[in-house]
Amino acid sequence: MTPTPTPLTPDAVLALAPDAASAQAARKLAAPGKWQNLNTPDGSLWGECQGSGRTPYLTGVDLSGPAQTSPAFKCTCPSRKFPCKHALALLLLRATHADTFGQAAPPATLQTWLDGRAARAAPTTPTTTENAAPDPAAQARRRAAREKKVTAGLDALQTFLKDLIRDGLAHAPARPYSDWDTQAARLVDAQAPGAARLVRQIPDHLHDPAALLSHLTRLYLLTEAWPRRDTLSGGQQADLRAALGFPLDSASVLAGGGIRADWQVMGQSVTEEDTLSTRRTWLVSGEHTALLLDFSAWGRPFPPALPPGAAVQAEVCHAPGTFPQRALLNGEALAAASGPLPAGLTLDALLDRHGAALALNPWLDRTAHLTGPLQVIPGDPWHAQDTTGRLPLSGSDRTLHTLLALSGGHPVTVYAEWNGETLTPLSVQHEGTLHPFRTVADA
Repeated sequence: MTPTPTPLTPDAVLALAPDAASAQAARKLAAPGKWQNLNTPDGSLWGECQGSGRTPYLTGVDLSGPAQTSPAFKCTCPSRKFPCKHALALLLLRATHADTFGQAAPPATLQTWLDGRAARAAPTTPTTTENAAPDPAAQARRRAAREKKVTAGLDALQTFLKDLIRDGLAHAPARPYSDWDTQAARLVDAQAPGAARLVRQIPDHLHDPAALLSHLTRLYLLTEAWPRRDTLSGGQQADLRAALGFPLDSASVLAGGGIRADWQVMGQSVTEEDTLSTRRTWLVSGEHTALLLDFSAWGRPFPPALPPGAAVQAEVCHAPGTFPQRALLNGEALAAASGPLPAGLTLDALLDRHGAALALNPWLDRTAHLTGPLQVIPGDPWHAQDTTGRLPLSGSDRTLHTLLALSGGHPVTVYAEWNGETLTPLSVQHEGTLHPFRTVADA
């Protein structure tokens, strides 16, 4: 029996899209209600998606090849794109809604296709293939092909940024939105979705020249770092690839081992961007911080998460990088007794730590810290203040008013994300107990 491969992540699936329109269409179709059948028998996927005609489109994906990142596709739709939106949507569903898939065998037409692929892939001489290692030459070719696309995309991005600066940032707000959207779509086609995301965020900074220049600098640094990647350290290369949107090699991260300890689940936040939601779960154990990421397409339910405010015993494996933060759980997390938390940082110390992290990884989106005691000051915007300074607070009205109510007008200690602009509370210490908030923020 062919082992069922680990599903691709949503980011890795969308990187397979032939163009931005296909990726967008696939996101819309990545909902179980749009499919009549969803099954994953023996290293393959198949389903039936209702289109505009009477007969649903029969879609199949073969995941049993030597490289799970290069599946094969078959669909009865008339699209000339490869893979089509139905195949991409089927992979997205497998990545986000694995529990909706059954094990039913595919229809005869798909089974014939799968059997034919298996026969062609079979060795011509007797050999043991179950434990065969991936073909290094094939892996190198695939890697080189993607890197060539990324290089072309970033070269075009650098030209775009230089033209933007020559025209003057004062003229940037007058540009049509299509300028940014087209450039982002080209980067998706170049398999650099992380850079595309940063381009889509440019309009958010158009009316703040300092913030706009800072954001464009991060993008330009990507275009300068990529051609020099071979001169960077291993951690710096990992940061660069993560910023560009290369998928995380989960198997390699877990194989490297991690830290087994009692971890406090400090809080969660959810960012909604386009059709993809990202959930961040922050863990703390002594001086160690870990960030767990989960993704959901089109607002579908996230997978089960660790409960905020609880303590767990688990092995946490950090992804490579210059500032260890993103991590994966290795195995099961067991309930544990909550231990004492470290003392809160002053706001000045928080900024120092965030700055030190950015000095290592300039594309870091945010960091999280236990901060306080802080005075909560309502207003427009709200602020957090201590003896070293004050920073703007963000969050829902419910979160901010709950924080104010729990403080009773007195200084409190909070666990909060800092993204360089605002402080977003995720939990608050009150009478010796950690009270988590449910936080949803824009990207």
